[in-house]
Amino acid sequence: MAELFLLAHNKGMKGRLCLLLLTAAPAFGVTVGETYDQVVAEKGAAAGSTVTGSVRVLTYPDVIIKLKDKVVVSILEPGKTQVVVTHPTEVPTVQPVADWEPDFATALAHAKARKRHVLIVFTGSDWSPWCQKMETEIYSQPDFARYSGEKFVLLKLDYLRHTPQSVATFNQNELLAQRYNMKSFPSVVIVDMNGKVVGRLSGYREGGTATFIRMVKPFE
Repeated sequence: MAELFLLAHNKGMKGRLCLLLLTAAPAFGVTVGETYDQVVAEKGAAAGSTVTGSVRVLTYPDVIIKLKDKVVVSILEPGKTQVVVTHPTEVPTVQPVADWEPDFATALAHAKARKRHVLIVFTGSDWSPWCQKMETEIYSQPDFARYSGEKFVLLKLDYLRHTPQSVATFNQNELLAQRYNMKSFPSVVIVDMNGKVVGRLSGYREGGTATFIRMVKPFE
């Protein structure tokens, strides 16, 4: 049972009021600061989703999650108090998050406009532990976001087994798996603005973002 305490601190912070929300660890497993991809990996596809500018609201049966710039900023458990962490003198540092295009056609269009190659990630986020490690150690890291934002257009194709997926997305992913002769997960295929392969990486790559960036740099 959540309890609210309003405390007045006078030692070094005269007159400052801090609102502290004390709760048990949420059963839904998502925390403020996680990325959109981490939320989907943990909870699967949302029952409802609304997008307004950079703000996205995901509705699940047990929780409503608000994201800004693809990062969780608040969590609301129906019938309970919203989980909000604030401090009157501190502004949280927002880490960059990789910008993934929604589909292959859009990725190619942006590649032509920006004169870049497309880095395509073939993953199975809800069943493959190696894909999950790549997501945690590389794709969700700020260093990868900074690098890829300057060098590539990004496209992630998720071959889900336990999470609902739209028919259009499923069909697109299957066609691209055939087109690029995809045999194993995780894999990375780098293509030019016309969809022609210029580089490949197969399997889990240890060493974090530094090693991964060094391996894809020749295909920029």
